[in-house]
Amino acid sequence: MKQIFYGFYPKHQWRELQIEPAVHYYSFKLLEENDPIVSDSRYTVSKGTKPYDIVPYLNWSQFLISERLKNVLEEGQFNGFKCFPAEIEGVTEKYYGWLNINEAGPIVKEDRDADIVWFDLNTWKDYDVFHLKGTYTNICTKEVKEAIENAAITNIEFSSEYIGVA
Repeated sequence: MKQIFYGFYPKHQWRELQIEPAVHYYSFKLLEENDPIVSDSRYTVSKGTKPYDIVPYLNWSQFLISERLKNVLEEGQFNGFKCFPAEIEGVTEKYYGWLNINEAGPIVKEDRDADIVWFDLNTWKDYDVFHLKGTYTNICTKEVKEAIENAAITNIEFSSEYIGVA
């Protein structure tokens, strides 16, 4: 049995906002609920002017999501993530910090030329959003991908395939 999943990340569009948190953070790990950024989620704009639905941190794989994207995910009753209120100095739109709280994997096979990654499907616990052990990549089900695409969410890109095999 196999199931297809998709990686997703900021698309990095022209003039996009990029932000820096007000508190110090360790940039080489996924955010966790007890990180200082979660309790002090103030940000400043370090680059760009356009507030898309995904606003990346400058020089890091983490990002904030818009209220619109948060609503799409909540209305679809998708799981595997948490959000926390965030405030970007000088930006009136509402944004939320992104916590990818579930893990599967690790990677068992990789084809970099074809941009395909395989992992043991038995390690996946039916979450709609998760990451693979040892990576920062946000991964989602086809249903999440379709809901995001149907809502025309901005500044998000989906990678090729992540394949769970049992």
